[in-house]
Amino acid sequence: MFLAKLQLRTKEAIFKNVYDAHQALWELFADRPDRKRDFLFREIDAENYLAVSAREPVDRKGVWRLAVKPYAPKLAEGDRLYVSLRANAVVKRQREDGGQDRFDVVQDARKRFQAAGVEPPPRAVLAQECGGKWLLARQAELGLCFEDLSLVVESYTKRQYWRDGRKVTLGTLDFAGFAQVCDPDKALGALFTGVGPAKGLGCGLMLVRRA
Repeated sequence: MFLAKLQLRTKEAIFKNVYDAHQALWELFADRPDRKRDFLFREIDAENYLAVSAREPVDRKGVWRLAVKPYAPKLAEGDRLYVSLRANAVVKRQREDGGQDRFDVVQDARKRFQAAGVEPPPRAVLAQECGGKWLLARQAELGLCFEDLSLVVESYTKRQYWRDGRKVTLGTLDFAGFAQVCDPDKALGALFTGVGPAKGLGCGLMLVRRA
């Protein structure tokens, strides 16, 4: 695995008609048309990204500045980690027609308050409460045991992307907190394959350091 810092060189990108940074980022890992996604990424700002990937990124258009290093974390049971995660925390609701809708946990909580005729609490409050529950419910499958009181939702953001010709809106939560490794294999799996849905849109990349 590889961990990469990716910086879009804006002048070169404009000169080469590269206007969609996300599309350009995907092209770093697109060595053949049928390649399926085998990387995770997180947007830091409009020009800077982090990525964890099975293969080294290759800048075929010459619009990126890349800093790539091997990524082989070693974890043992009981290790204490500082965890940073951006996730699309969603709940699924069955529709009357049998289909399924997904709502981010904040949007879903607001709808329940509104349906009851009650003014919802601020989104930041709902993000901390509902987001925290969402992540803690998944800690066993992530191989982590979070220190509940340390877990905070630093931000809740609505992000918009273009995908297959249509605009997609996602609610993302940025989590931070301390956790102990309870199952090293599961924790490594989460680091390499990500957490939750919308990984192709920049969600799910979990970063850790020893604490």
